[in-house]
Amino acid sequence: MHGLYTVVQAKVKLMKIAVAHHSLNIPGGAEKLCLSVIAALRRRGHEVSLMTVEKTDWSIVRRNFGSVTLPDNEDYFFAARFSNRLNNVSISATYFSIYLLRLILDKPLHNYDLVVNTFGDAINSMADITYVHFPLRAALKLSQVPAFTNRSMWRALAPSYNSIMSVADRIEGGNLLTNSRFVQGIIRKILKRNSIVVYPPVDVGVFSSNSLEAVRDDSTVAIIASYSPKRHLEQVPLVAKHSRKARFIIMGKSDEYSESTLTILRQLIEKFHVKDRITLMQNVPRKEFIDILSKAKIYLHTMPMDHFGISVVEAMASGSVPVVPRSGGPWTDILDKRQGAYGFSYSSPQEAAEYIDSLLTDEDLRGKIALRASQRAWRFDKAVFNDEIVRVVEKIAD
Repeated sequence: MHGLYTVVQAKVKLMKIAVAHHSLNIPGGAEKLCLSVIAALRRRGHEVSLMTVEKTDWSIVRRNFGSVTLPDNEDYFFAARFSNRLNNVSISATYFSIYLLRLILDKPLHNYDLVVNTFGDAINSMADITYVHFPLRAALKLSQVPAFTNRSMWRALAPSYNSIMSVADRIEGGNLLTNSRFVQGIIRKILKRNSIVVYPPVDVGVFSSNSLEAVRDDSTVAIIASYSPKRHLEQVPLVAKHSRKARFIIMGKSDEYSESTLTILRQLIEKFHVKDRITLMQNVPRKEFIDILSKAKIYLHTMPMDHFGISVVEAMASGSVPVVPRSGGPWTDILDKRQGAYGFSYSSPQEAAEYIDSLLTDEDLRGKIALRASQRAWRFDKAVFNDEIVRVVEKIAD
């Protein structure tokens, strides 16, 4: 077996690859994907350099993602941190201009065989391969706002940004990857470009193994979302108002920008008299988070037009039945638009409440769907991602 493995490895054309991301110091889904790309390519034997605007603080990375595979080399522009000041327009413009210049200049400067840009939402050109979670050029049309600005400011900046990126497309378009068939359709419509779907990595095994021994709470519905406007958590009190059976637990990441969302939530909870049935939890430790999710019977997703929905897959792996908006990646890709097969989709808070109450009163039905959902979750496991990203990268490079 060892000899066969050696022969197979010998056929691989090993490359010097730069994985570009503006920063890993603001941990989120895009940053996790960047780290997964680094790990998969290094495991394959390629030499991987991490190209960033600012130096990576690996203590922040490990605190949020645990043990990670480090790149062979790090190539950054600033030793100081600027990513926590991107709400300043001049700093943000300078910061992302530097990132764009790095994509243009660093490949010939360092003799990289390939540049993989995992920050493709803002800059989806100027690299050999770009992973796009959601193109910012579609933000205004789909009522989405970048995290580093506000709606009015983005309306003012968007036309100039769109023009610059359209020029970049003509100079060097590169190959696009994306996280769902849903976003693939948006890229085709807005950017007029084709893309390849590579689903983001989910630690399915971690959530699945923990669910085997869990005793499910009779009426718990879990919600996982950051306390920010784009997650539409104001839907939870509305669903609770129409539900007769459920108790809701929101587990959300919060920071200095979350207070307005939390204030609105508390006001709605009081208004609809559901204080005894909604628990707000902030920055829940990972172990407790996994434990609560494994005991929940149902998972409620509140963000419409979500790009993919990693938390939905985590909940399915944990044994919960997902109830999601009838739009976006959770519906088109994760549930495969099959109502009642792996979960349910809704178009109003009242409809969501009806599905939730129905599942809570019919454990046989809930159990059958939960089993199918847990099996479906393995389609999105990180091992599948590792194999697919390596296959696609090497095919494009060939």
